[in-house]
Amino acid sequence: MNEGGIEERLELEREISLFLSQCFLELDEGESQLMKRFGLTITQYWALVHLENEEGRSFTELAELLLCDKSNVTSIVDKFEESGLAKRERGKAGDRRYVRIVLTPQGHRLRKILISAQQHLLRQRFQALSIESLQQLHIPLQQLAATLQAQSRNNEVSAMIDNAIERMQSEQGADAGAVLPLK
Repeated sequence: MNEGGIEERLELEREISLFLSQCFLELDEGESQLMKRFGLTITQYWALVHLENEEGRSFTELAELLLCDKSNVTSIVDKFEESGLAKRERGKAGDRRYVRIVLTPQGHRLRKILISAQQHLLRQRFQALSIESLQQLHIPLQQLAATLQAQSRNNEVSAMIDNAIERMQSEQGADAGAVLPLK
């Protein structure tokens, strides 16, 4: 790829990243407002979504799905238990140390209502796009999501960040060393 092609690709990547970030922020804010109406956070909503199975999930499984620590899951489950939405159940294959989170009937009802409301909100927010436009976006975004997830799963992001910083420092020279990270 020639110099012009590299610059054109870089500009496209920047713009796409910016558009995706803007879309994420707007969609996330809308969903946050929706969940606030039910007294929930987005993370609590996603916890409910991921607790679809009757057998529930372990704290570790839920933490991995929510991309958070098990301590965050403990806080979420505590709130769910206080509200009557979920309960802790012990035992899996006879192991009493295994604890899983299971939705109560009330939790399942709320989960169903929230998913329906969220889907309706999305339909309204995406109505500006034709079905053809949505279909054209679907496959490339699916490929991008799969690539980004694989990079995270394979612990490649840290090396990519190191590489980006090294490149920036080599391009910027001595000035780059003067920039200190915020603490």
